[in-house]
Amino acid sequence: MTVSVASCTLEQLFSCVPIGASNKHGKTDIHGRLSVPEYQRPYRWDEEQISRLLNDFKIHLQESREKPENQRSPFYLGCVILHQDHDKLNIIDGQQRLTTMALIAFLSDKYRDLVLTYESPESQLQIKHNLNWLNSQLSAYSQIDFSIINITLVVTDSEDEAYRFFETQNTGGVRLAGSDILKAHHLRAVYEQDKYAVDAFASRWEQLGELEPIVDILMRSRYWQYLHFRTYPLHNQTDNIKKCIVSELAEQTGKGNDIAFGRIARTYLSQGGESLSQSQVGYDIRQPLNSGANTIHYLQYFEQLRQTYLTESREQHSLAGFYDFYQNLICKLEGCGYLKQLFDACLLLYISQYGKQDLEVAAKKLFRVVYSRRVENEKAVKEKSVPAFVREHPVLDWIAMSYTPKQVFNQLDQFKLHVDKKGFDKNSVKKRFVSKVVKHFELNIEPQDYAEQFETAISQYITGLGMKHGY
Repeated sequence: MTVSVASCTLEQLFSCVPIGASNKHGKTDIHGRLSVPEYQRPYRWDEEQISRLLNDFKIHLQESREKPENQRSPFYLGCVILHQDHDKLNIIDGQQRLTTMALIAFLSDKYRDLVLTYESPESQLQIKHNLNWLNSQLSAYSQIDFSIINITLVVTDSEDEAYRFFETQNTGGVRLAGSDILKAHHLRAVYEQDKYAVDAFASRWEQLGELEPIVDILMRSRYWQYLHFRTYPLHNQTDNIKKCIVSELAEQTGKGNDIAFGRIARTYLSQGGESLSQSQVGYDIRQPLNSGANTIHYLQYFEQLRQTYLTESREQHSLAGFYDFYQNLICKLEGCGYLKQLFDACLLLYISQYGKQDLEVAAKKLFRVVYSRRVENEKAVKEKSVPAFVREHPVLDWIAMSYTPKQVFNQLDQFKLHVDKKGFDKNSVKKRFVSKVVKHFELNIEPQDYAEQFETAISQYITGLGMKHGY
């Protein structure tokens, strides 16, 4: 594997002439025609991004004119990562910027030897749209001088290494988000399996929207295991969080088919034969993942569960009690954000195994256990205390290792709740928490008796749930 780095102008790159570069072996030349791989995401820049780029160049020109000629600096367009594939230079990162500048070059009647081909219909439509728009913006780009636009080229003969650079480099001074890295990794894997499916999977990925909430839930579920417990970074350790996400959901994913693991109950019938049933047809939250379609479908599946059960109330009569409990109590509790992260992970793990079966009962029994930290502590619930709680009381494993809701409930009911009698001062966060819980469950306790009676009252109420179902 060889990695070459060069600094050049857009004029040099678009003129398709050899560019002097350096690598660990010494000096070399970068040569070949620019190419856009079919598996790359579509070209999507519109007027907003192009206008921002043109305005940045305009400001640069104005500032340069105010300086002596020997002090003027080039306009830096950022880093571009290329994969040298024989006589082609495949654009791994920088497609949006380079395509935009190529359109301006085309309209300026420059660099006739530059040819870029786009297979994606979405790219073709956006290029036509942008050409029409740019035609009406002649004054905005007429002063662009490609000879003073500088870029840094990172070129490697290994496609895997090119993507490794893409996944870790800074683009335009802003570090790539974990979701961008995941997308690049898995769409490339899709292309390797079926290049004609890339557009469909790219569209699915875009439909996922903001991935941070679901990825946070999945990562905690996968990290906080009794037999293989791993420390998940604190919320302000953003770089470490990204490293964990990229490692878990990209780098450590395997190669293979789209596999969904799920438990199947097999019932042998008295008259002969057998019956198969599965509470929830989908993926297991802790299952091993393969790159490409498998991980994309996995994320899509759990994001759909999150949207259905944890975002807003739905008009489902059978789940009205659950939605009321979750939206009107859980989502409105103050000072419990770190506990809610664990609670949401528990809920999605339960739903992925048992569907909506006795979901209201499960949610309330989980609440007594997970939110015990709020009343066991005199004051605030610190972020570090939540993983410590999970190590001592592996509630996620209680769900994962059970085969029926009844087994889950029995385990949860065995948990011993302890209320610290301190911290029930007037209008304290702890007192307001207990007051909301008492009101929601309609427990017959007066505020002056919270410290003495809450522990018994809430435990009796919640452990008694589900009795009519034999739990």
